[in-house]
Amino acid sequence: MTAYQKYAFEYTTGDDGFITWYVGDSPTWSLYADSIGPNGNIGARKIPEEPMSVIANLGMSNSFAAINLEELQKFFPATMRIDYIRIYQDPDDDNQVLSCDPPDYPTTEYIRKHPEPYANPNLTDWKGTKYDWPKNSFMNDCKS
Repeated sequence: MTAYQKYAFEYTTGDDGFITWYVGDSPTWSLYADSIGPNGNIGARKIPEEPMSVIANLGMSNSFAAINLEELQKFFPATMRIDYIRIYQDPDDDNQVLSCDPPDYPTTEYIRKHPEPYANPNLTDWKGTKYDWPKNSFMNDCKS
């Protein structure tokens, strides 16, 4: 059986941002920036503004919703077919940065300095590289 289902998400970045996921044309779940406030030594998080990649796979996690593996086993092994992926940007949003290397998130230089994790599709973590685990200003005494 081959059938396609439309999946989508819409998001707005920043402190007042949100992400809404869709199945078909129906919104299924939303996350609002004010719901991920500070917790312990982690400061308030906002909907990401830095450049991102879309990953489409059959990955599953019980941390988002319960997974009925017993029922799903009937469908394995499975094949995932993707007809197309489209990414749209709001032409009326003056705050959008249409770049993979915005001034506040200079990703091109970082990737240039760390080519292996970005060029080797068989790497699944930083342990197999010559680089240290990336630091952040909330842990490991790293200063931003």
